[in-house]
Amino acid sequence: MSEGLYLDTARLGRMSSDARRAVHAFTDLIGEEGGSLYSERFLRHGLAACPTPFRDRYPGLTSWAGVGELKSALRGLVGTPSELPVLLAHRSAVLMRLAARLLFHPCRNVLVTDLGWPGYHDILSDVARRTGRTVTVVPLRDRTLGGRAGAHEVVEEVRRRYSAAKCDGLFLPAVSNLGVRLPLEAIVRSVEADHEVRFVVVDGAQDFCHAGADLGAGFCDLYLSGCHKWLGAYHPLGLACYGRRRSVGVIETTLGHLAATGEIDDPLLRFSAHLESARFEPPAETVSVVPLITCRGAVEDETRARADRPGRQNHRLDNLRATVDRVRSTGWEPLLPDPALRSGILLLRAERPVVRGLPPDTLRSAFQDAHVALTAYPGGYVRVSMPDRLWAEDELVRLEAAFRSNA
Repeated sequence: MSEGLYLDTARLGRMSSDARRAVHAFTDLIGEEGGSLYSERFLRHGLAACPTPFRDRYPGLTSWAGVGELKSALRGLVGTPSELPVLLAHRSAVLMRLAARLLFHPCRNVLVTDLGWPGYHDILSDVARRTGRTVTVVPLRDRTLGGRAGAHEVVEEVRRRYSAAKCDGLFLPAVSNLGVRLPLEAIVRSVEADHEVRFVVVDGAQDFCHAGADLGAGFCDLYLSGCHKWLGAYHPLGLACYGRRRSVGVIETTLGHLAATGEIDDPLLRFSAHLESARFEPPAETVSVVPLITCRGAVEDETRARADRPGRQNHRLDNLRATVDRVRSTGWEPLLPDPALRSGILLLRAERPVVRGLPPDTLRSAFQDAHVALTAYPGGYVRVSMPDRLWAEDELVRLEAAFRSNA
């Protein structure tokens, strides 16, 4: 790391090295070629489809092989079968609206937890109201963040509430924005053993390239994420991966209907699908493709590091434990889930009432002045995203000093 500690990845990740190289090279390409034949060929088929002199001028784009190849590479990162589609859009909220429509197409009552992202729950509730359906909320936040519920207790509570409320669908975060990692496959399998589960959507925004749910297990129908957090693509790019073969037809039909009626209107979603297979007409407006380019560069970095994925995950957990040891006596209370529910995100709360009363922007700025970038929430909460390589001693010293000076 640089002199400052960047621990805000759960909100916005640093751009990876290959993503930086790719965007610099793409800037050169657009500056020199504009909208030439070769730049269009490049977007559809990749740099290898262009003449040799063209390729030699932009070596930072060698990993780009077209939208289809990008989607294939993303499938590899989440473990979804190679024949299942992937959707890319400018805004994750657009894909969440599709997910809400898919949930309430067959489902009458969808179970969620209070660990979900509020913005996504607002979209789900809006669609539920307009379709006359129901959302059932299971309270897990206080018990999990307080360490009073382990994985077994979480599975049993969801199964019990699903049965009692007569639910028939699930919308769950793989990792909450507060750092709780849910045992997704165990939850789905437990509920499916006794009840009908018509559709399952997973919010993987804090999971993708962090905790790493494996969609190859086939426990969800649609997996939502973004590429600007833990992947390190920086430019926002919504990602939706199909998780089960059984759902392909209904997802494709619903997507086509919502696109035709204008309820789903995302230029990049339409443009990327057109480049890949021409199943959509190209958008009438100009589309920024920079998020696609930086995403492919970041995927290249992530793929190279994939062999050490278990080591990187262990480093994050080791860093979390080391952080807790250092800051516990600084005036901040770590809110630790049960070990089986932990991720590389740590939530802490200020012990002093005066700090709890500070606006989040004030608190975040105070940490920035101490050269630590993190996320702040109302009530004196801060969230720290752990790096995937072990802390150096001097970094722990600086981190402890930042918490102590802002207690």
